[in-house]
Amino acid sequence: MRPLPQHTVTSSASLADARTAPRTPAVVFITALLLTIFCLPREAPAQAPTPSQYDVQAVYLFDFAKFVRWPSGTEHETLTICVAGAKAYTDTLTRIVAGEQIEGRPIAVRAIQNPEDVAGCNIVFIGVAARERLDSLLAATTGKPILTVSDVPGFLDRGGMIQFLVIANRVRFSVDLRPAARGGISLNSELLKVAVSVNGKPIGGGAQ
Repeated sequence: MRPLPQHTVTSSASLADARTAPRTPAVVFITALLLTIFCLPREAPAQAPTPSQYDVQAVYLFDFAKFVRWPSGTEHETLTICVAGAKAYTDTLTRIVAGEQIEGRPIAVRAIQNPEDVAGCNIVFIGVAARERLDSLLAATTGKPILTVSDVPGFLDRGGMIQFLVIANRVRFSVDLRPAARGGISLNSELLKVAVSVNGKPIGGGAQ
């Protein structure tokens, strides 16, 4: 898989899939969204749709799932992305993953509220709307094979794995491999290549 340049703000999976995968409604949506974000000139026509931050982060979250390896024996029949935060984010992500599969596994999106709700989640996203519950939700995932993602400032310092950032009006992300390793999760090196920063990166390259 050819890596993207560092200055791009999406992982390589979406663009590659747009060329080779069947054009399901979700693929069409993702392709159009990425073209809107990255391929239009700055002076785009006034009628061009402007993707929200929810749209961009949701596409990223869908792509993250393609670059994660969970411990053997922990995979569920359905890959479940759990969301603690704004309903708009849950709705956007649900629309994007509708009808999609990753390695033959259908994708489900589930809203969560409490720490005990993380059971059965493969990925947990904690939005700023749930920042007061961040520490308790993180504590419930510690040492478990659950990828944690958030746009709350300082997320990596508090034990999270992937934090969204906004740099020059573009959504980027940073990674901390240490909590991922404690949960038995590995992240593909192609994902790490497009991260702004990677904490705990192994000598000689990223995880496979």
